[in-house]
Amino acid sequence: MACTKKYSNEIAAIYGRGAQDFSDFFKNAHEFLEPDRRKFIKSMPNSARILDCGCGPGQDSEVFAKLGFNVIGIDITPEFIDMAARRVPGASFIQMDMREINLPPDTFDGVWASFSLLHIHQADVPKVLCNLKNILKTNGKIMIALHRGPKTNWVTANISGINHNCRVQEWAQFDLELIIQENGNGFGEGV
Repeated sequence: MACTKKYSNEIAAIYGRGAQDFSDFFKNAHEFLEPDRRKFIKSMPNSARILDCGCGPGQDSEVFAKLGFNVIGIDITPEFIDMAARRVPGASFIQMDMREINLPPDTFDGVWASFSLLHIHQADVPKVLCNLKNILKTNGKIMIALHRGPKTNWVTANISGINHNCRVQEWAQFDLELIIQENGNGFGEGV
């Protein structure tokens, strides 16, 4: 069963109700991703254009904008878009479902998808990867952080910061690598 509009609406509503709690809980960009973030930043050209895909309240967008990158953040949750716009006035934020990205092709040097793709059912991931590949420049880079589990499964999990259950896609390492190989042709080197 694919992640229907019903699920995306539920996910947006859950995060919308808990937006302030989530933002308070995750005041800064995830420290444990700092090595990946540094590698991603190092791979970007000066004045790179970065899409923060599933930007939440803007923690990562803020990091990239402070380094002088041109940042556009998208998120399905309108409350997060408002929070991110207040937090990072030098960036642009658009309410958008990553399954229906409507941005010009060959636009971004990098895509940062930190724990956002985890709300996309595995059946919809090929479409999202195609969307991301389409907006990346030829040598663009992408960083995707997901939940790994003992098996690939669409599960209900408690979301840190908002203390509410929500649907998430967990991935077995092999399945994740396979879906990226099958649908990621044309991505630049990984970070």
